[in-house]
Amino acid sequence: MPSSSPQRRRFLLAAPAAVAGVVALPAQARNACLVTDGDILGPFYRSGAKNMVKLAEAGVEGERLVLTGTVLRPDCKTPVVGATVDFWHCDHKGAYDIKTPDEKIAPENFRFRAMAQTDQNGRFVFDTVIPGRYGIPPGLEGFEAYAGQTRPAHFHLTVTHPIYLPLTSQIYLKGDPFIAKDPWARHSRLVMDVKKGGSGSTGAIDIVLANRPGQRRA
Repeated sequence: MPSSSPQRRRFLLAAPAAVAGVVALPAQARNACLVTDGDILGPFYRSGAKNMVKLAEAGVEGERLVLTGTVLRPDCKTPVVGATVDFWHCDHKGAYDIKTPDEKIAPENFRFRAMAQTDQNGRFVFDTVIPGRYGIPPGLEGFEAYAGQTRPAHFHLTVTHPIYLPLTSQIYLKGDPFIAKDPWARHSRLVMDVKKGGSGSTGAIDIVLANRPGQRRA
């Protein structure tokens, strides 16, 4: 990836109001229908991920997680069919498949990156592992002021659809003690409850897309 311009740096660090405009709530917290801003894109995004459900094959280290999302219209009830979800995260030790934002990587070498389209119920599913926490390394362009800060576990995603405003955000995990001190997570409502089971964990979220800039409520 080429070196970041000042404009791109601001995009990576600021809540992307121009491309966000959604509310994402835990599936069990549907009593509030708010349209909220997204989260930072982060420096490790790569386009070109494959459409697939299973990001972690058998034998991959880490705690298994089946994450189910539902993308909804601004009424918080009607599913959005055919939305594209681009999803990526680090491994269970906090390492991405690239070490620096400028590193080049072929799509066939991607790890923990996938895309999906929502079905007739507005749903998407990813079968993966829970990502680890990591410290922001020194000298990371645009993030120099946060060097050494430990990021809570998180999943990245973008959601796009021809009718609704695109979303860039991150999903955090309820109970993570590093959320409170994180410059971005502490402002997020996208905190997912993870339920542990015998064969792995599950989590669910609702994402409500906005259809006009600056929209706060349906």
